[in-house]
Amino acid sequence: MNDSVIPPGEVHLWWARVSEAEPHLDRLRRTLNSEELERAARFRVEGAARRFIVARAVLRSLLGRATGVDPEDVVFAFGEHGKPRLAAGGPFFNASDTGDFVVVALASTELGVDAEVIRPLARRKQLVRRICTQHELAAIESVPEAERDAAFLGLWTCKEAALKAVGTGLSGGVRNIEIDLRPDGPPQLHRLRGEVEGWTLVRATLSPEVVCTIVVRGDGPQVSIRPWNFQST
Repeated sequence: MNDSVIPPGEVHLWWARVSEAEPHLDRLRRTLNSEELERAARFRVEGAARRFIVARAVLRSLLGRATGVDPEDVVFAFGEHGKPRLAAGGPFFNASDTGDFVVVALASTELGVDAEVIRPLARRKQLVRRICTQHELAAIESVPEAERDAAFLGLWTCKEAALKAVGTGLSGGVRNIEIDLRPDGPPQLHRLRGEVEGWTLVRATLSPEVVCTIVVRGDGPQVSIRPWNFQST
């Protein structure tokens, strides 16, 4: 995999375990700017600050390789809804974190990525009613009860990845995205804020305990997956 050039039609997805970054956290923090460090300090959920630091440091390192600058010198610009991009131009990117995992995806076109650790959900029924269309609700209720938490989390990654891809984030409205949850195949985009053409939804397999979804502009992207090595960066 070439880190510096993302060919059209490809997505490069990197994943890392936050627990493996613990010995390197001081060095990783030094690649972040003051605003990012302040943001990390505001997290109150245990582990969230570490996940943010690791995800942003990995992202900066990858973008530094792609643009030929040091990670700490990568400069971001932000869209209307806060989606970051490279101020000087370069590959498109997106990141997500969950549990002990962070993921960073790069492509030559717009994309969004989301990952969730599969886990029991105490409020799944309320969440399903709040974010699902009738079509999605029927699909989740068609699977055995023991599998519905995983089905919902998979659906959530599809919706959030799609909203991140178009640049709105959750402010774009989760019900503006509809996913066709197929019992005999991978999920597909049914509706994306009034448009579906030109976007592709892809599942990426990182670990049995994690569901990860990418939504990217274009047809049939090839996804390359690589674990991050903190020792070499």
